[in-house]
Amino acid sequence: MDSDKQNKLKQGEKVAAVSILTSLLLSVSKAIIGFFAGSIVLITDALHSGADTMTGFASWFGLKISQKKPDERFPYGYYKAENLATLVVSGFILYVAFELLLEGYSKLFILSQLTRPFEALGIALVSSVVSYFLSRYLRKTGEKINSQSLIANSNERRVDIFSSLIVFIAILLTFLKVPYIEGIITMIISILALKIGLTTAKDSIFALMDVSPSKEIEKKVKGIINSNAGIEDFEELRLRKAGPFIFGEVKVKIRKFVDVKRAHEIADSIENKIKNEINDIDSFTIHVEPYEAEEQKIVIPIISNKGLDSNIMKNFGRANYFMFLTVNKKERKVAFRYVKENPHKEKLVKAGLAVVNFIVKEKVDALIAGEVGEISFHTLRDNLIDIYKAKGKTVGANIDNLLKNKLGRITEPKKVEDEKQVISKKTVQKETIQRGRFRRGRGRRWQR
Repeated sequence: MDSDKQNKLKQGEKVAAVSILTSLLLSVSKAIIGFFAGSIVLITDALHSGADTMTGFASWFGLKISQKKPDERFPYGYYKAENLATLVVSGFILYVAFELLLEGYSKLFILSQLTRPFEALGIALVSSVVSYFLSRYLRKTGEKINSQSLIANSNERRVDIFSSLIVFIAILLTFLKVPYIEGIITMIISILALKIGLTTAKDSIFALMDVSPSKEIEKKVKGIINSNAGIEDFEELRLRKAGPFIFGEVKVKIRKFVDVKRAHEIADSIENKIKNEINDIDSFTIHVEPYEAEEQKIVIPIISNKGLDSNIMKNFGRANYFMFLTVNKKERKVAFRYVKENPHKEKLVKAGLAVVNFIVKEKVDALIAGEVGEISFHTLRDNLIDIYKAKGKTVGANIDNLLKNKLGRITEPKKVEDEKQVISKKTVQKETIQRGRFRRGRGRRWQR
């Protein structure tokens, strides 16, 4: 477990402990004052706060267990202990809510006699104020560390804010001898608590059943995968929540010619980007599979544009034109084609590299050529463009061989001299020839 996750869990544990202590103090205070004041609704609210104490303890206990390191028995860690604790939280909320509902119904027919109304009113008001600040504290920390149980406790504290205010009103109206109010308000509190309990139970059960945690997070993950140039397609994206963290996996499809090392580099790049951009994701596994598309966009260097009868030009970087063809392998035909003039054929140095950048912009899948220089070869492979060795004089013949799987791949670049050296040699040869002609001319003049 890395230090960042450890800090998150420790922070959650600390906040849960604060919640437990605060709920315990409020519960004891309301119970004592309610007993001496003769306020049944305050005693019921004290029991409600007591349940908060127990649920807070469950959250603390879950976060404590989550800090244990993975072992042979639990290789994925103990993160789901926090989800289990959340389920316990919801169970307590539902139980107390049901008890409150029954108590409220019984109070419809009884008018309580208050002996210490002002103390009862005071503790109800204090409880509401404390619950407000505690709810904010729990929610802020819960969202920061993505703790489901802390957020659940925050929701319960929000109910406590309103329930304490309602209890305050109920005590006041009971003191003024208004009938039915205490029972009605108690029932309202119980219904609100039931709603929170059911929502919390649903969230914790879904997490334990590995439901996808968030459509928004899923959308972000898909965006990151699609933005990687090496990925042709992906499937079976799965995300699941374990405590405050998310685990995921996906199958990505990469072109067949990509070697194992390069495929792992692409997978590692995606994984690191996902974990860096989405902090909640703790682990993300990528399974790499080969990809074979029904359609391929092919580029072929040609001498002149004569359609499929165009002759292929051997020198890739100095080609006059490039023909781009979309080939449907399933139907075994050319679906679409167009021709562009080579804008870099007169370039003195690194014409091949400039041409590669030119065809990369056309988003091609493969190149058919007679030969490819070293720089061009590696740049094409870096951009995941497959390279086939031309077999046949025309475009049509090569496309036919491609569809029949008769074209071999170029796996190594042609070893050629640097273009500057070639130009330099040509210049030296030209000067040598000129000097030889000059000397022969001088010799003829001397003979005369």
